[in-house]
Amino acid sequence: MGGRSMRDHVDNTDKIIFAEVARSLAAVRGRPALVAHGACYYCDEALAPGLPFCNVDCRDDYEKEQAAKARAGRPE
Repeated sequence: MGGRSMRDHVDNTDKIIFAEVARSLAAVRGRPALVAHGACYYCDEALAPGLPFCNVDCRDDYEKEQAAKARAGRPE
């Protein structure tokens, strides 16, 4: 069974995974951080200090909305 060993496949998979993680981190680091202001950025519900969103649904909806605005060329 000439050719590539299992180790070669594992090494290539590791490289792909690490590259994807690096791209994702760079994308996240390129975005300005939201500063918590006492209310959810999506639904305006009052929040404890330090929280930008009241739950993951609001966070995800906010990110989808911002991405759509960016695609449309509108400011955040």
